[in-house]
Amino acid sequence: MIKTSSAIVLSLAMVASANAQGGRQRQNPFAPPLASIHYALDRTCDLQNVDINIDIDYPNRMFAGTVVNTLSPLRSGLHEVMLMAGVPLVITSVKVDGVEAKYRRDGRLMFITVPSTTRGKAMKIAIDYNAKNTTARPFGGGGGGFHWIEATANNPTHAGFWTQGEAETNCEWCPTWDYPNDMTTSETHCTVQSDWDMIGNGALIDTKLSADKKKKTFHWKMTQPHATYLLTLVGGPLDIKKDTWEGVDLWYVTPRGEGYMIDNSFGHTKDMLSFYSKVFGVKYPWPKYAQNAMYDFGGGMENVSATTLGEGSLSEARDGYFRMDSLNSHELGHQWFGDFVTCKDWSDTWLNESFATILQILYFEHSRGKDAYAWEIDDAMRSYFNEARQYKRPISSKMYTNGDAMFDSHTYPKGGSVLHTLRKMLGDEAFFGGLNYYLTKWAHTPVESAQLRRAFTEYSGINVEPFWAQWFDKPGHPVIDYTWSYDAGKVNLTVKQTQDTSDGTPVYDVMTSVDMIGANGQHTMMPIHMTKTEEIFSFPASNKPGAVVFDPEHVFLREIPKLNWSAEELPYILRFGKNAPDRQEAMRQLMQKPSDETVKMVADVIAADNTQFLTFRNINALVNLAKAEMRSYWMKMLEHPSFDRRANAVTALAKLPADPATTAMFKSLVNDKAPIQVVVGCIGALANWDKEGNHALFVKAQEIKDRRGRIKAAADRALAKE
Repeated sequence: MIKTSSAIVLSLAMVASANAQGGRQRQNPFAPPLASIHYALDRTCDLQNVDINIDIDYPNRMFAGTVVNTLSPLRSGLHEVMLMAGVPLVITSVKVDGVEAKYRRDGRLMFITVPSTTRGKAMKIAIDYNAKNTTARPFGGGGGGFHWIEATANNPTHAGFWTQGEAETNCEWCPTWDYPNDMTTSETHCTVQSDWDMIGNGALIDTKLSADKKKKTFHWKMTQPHATYLLTLVGGPLDIKKDTWEGVDLWYVTPRGEGYMIDNSFGHTKDMLSFYSKVFGVKYPWPKYAQNAMYDFGGGMENVSATTLGEGSLSEARDGYFRMDSLNSHELGHQWFGDFVTCKDWSDTWLNESFATILQILYFEHSRGKDAYAWEIDDAMRSYFNEARQYKRPISSKMYTNGDAMFDSHTYPKGGSVLHTLRKMLGDEAFFGGLNYYLTKWAHTPVESAQLRRAFTEYSGINVEPFWAQWFDKPGHPVIDYTWSYDAGKVNLTVKQTQDTSDGTPVYDVMTSVDMIGANGQHTMMPIHMTKTEEIFSFPASNKPGAVVFDPEHVFLREIPKLNWSAEELPYILRFGKNAPDRQEAMRQLMQKPSDETVKMVADVIAADNTQFLTFRNINALVNLAKAEMRSYWMKMLEHPSFDRRANAVTALAKLPADPATTAMFKSLVNDKAPIQVVVGCIGALANWDKEGNHALFVKAQEIKDRRGRIKAAADRALAKE
């Protein structure tokens, strides 16, 4: 799952709550008294099948259903079994094997009286229920349930519904066992108005039109076991495009009228399916894959075989290069890690979300190259560091407030970064082989962190328990300070681990390397093994290196608050560094007070960065120079493969005085084919240069459509300046 509301916001809210209690100092929200120990719930039965029959009455904002839970008792002699039913649900009947049964409710828990059980002798519990005007709460605070998409006068197709089950909210619309430590097959019969479509889990068995042709029932069936939080219903007036991949049905779904964005939004789904199936050695395991973009939904949720996505993430080609790839690859990765194999309880949420995070990054490495991978890892580390300044906790932890609280930046970007660290430590053969072992051994099973650890060890022979102990079971991360000197044919590298260990953060045992960059860009890589708070490593070098870079490929999660790079080292790191973020940082430092020679060097490096997937993501320092002699440089950059770089060129040219060639070029780019951010930038520049003379162009631009209305808004602003 990806939430649009940042996990950091949740964390800060929890910290603020702590501060409000008696004015105390900031407290860790994953420590007492805010948090407490959580263990997986005891089960009375093994849930074997969930059969849901639900009728959606949109005009009255209500639904009514019957669910049959097939349960196999885990112990003999029980007289009561427990299920979950959300407080908004009105229960009208409960039957055990066809006989009316007594029950009691305690909040969301439902205790049903049954005849004395015999272990393994299955029973069917049928529950009739209904609810009206339900509202799914936002993610992050127990969010989820059944959500009505409200139609508006301006947009009658802004209608429909969706459900959201993670962490424990599918019981808000269907009484069942609502906890991840059990898996079940499922079947859904969902009735909606006849001009709507509806998507559920598994394969579509059939659709039936009512006798009066006003309603349609969709019958979906999942024959493979899965956790109940992955159940889903979505429906409404929809655009649907269907395809297949290696015998698997693919559904691409958007609100009605937005199907034109399907190809650019979901165009890489087949490549993702092929990549993940190959790299895991496990073919996509479900009968279909639907990607359902729905109004009012934030982020994405990996419901088994039917992911729900936020409609706001849809993109058209002029937005940029397949902007949904990050979200789509994250949620698709979950179909293996989170759905095929699921965490037994929320203490090991990382087994789902940390993997989806690193899988998205791995897909970017596959599809966009090593620099894209490096940037994604850097982003993940920085995102986690922001949260670590508020609190630190172990990635795997039973100490939390509720299941939703575990969906924070420790679970997502930190966990993803630690899996990157594990990959680099083990090597690809052992890492991906271990993942295959894990997936095949524990398929359709709720698991714990130790089972993944065992899989890596059994596959590779490498005991990863020490890695688990310091990276998953303890809080914190390495904080590094390093310096170097050259003396008598040797490079002496001093490395300090400066992290605060008073909260249980360890002194890390880590293997990495140092890169000694020579005068002509040659690399001498030397391995180092860190185990202490301060260590000195010495390496032979016939000449003083141009630069010495610690951990040049960023093979482990670490924070380096201050890079002690000298002015003499920066050009070497800019031109020859092994990691894109390091090269970017060298450029940033060089451009603080640049000489003409430095500007030329940086400009040449940026010009060589001429592919769709950029090594240097931020060139504002060069853009903001406003050098007239660089006009031809930026004019040429308007043809760059990257939309972002073209937009940089527009910004840079807009800072210069108008001239006929630039003005003509900008006018030609105000059209319905050019990148949206380029069109917006050109309109702004033309308005500043000659608002009256470009009046007709701005009026025409008001009619250029883009899904968020950015071009029209830019034209409106330009006209308002007159």
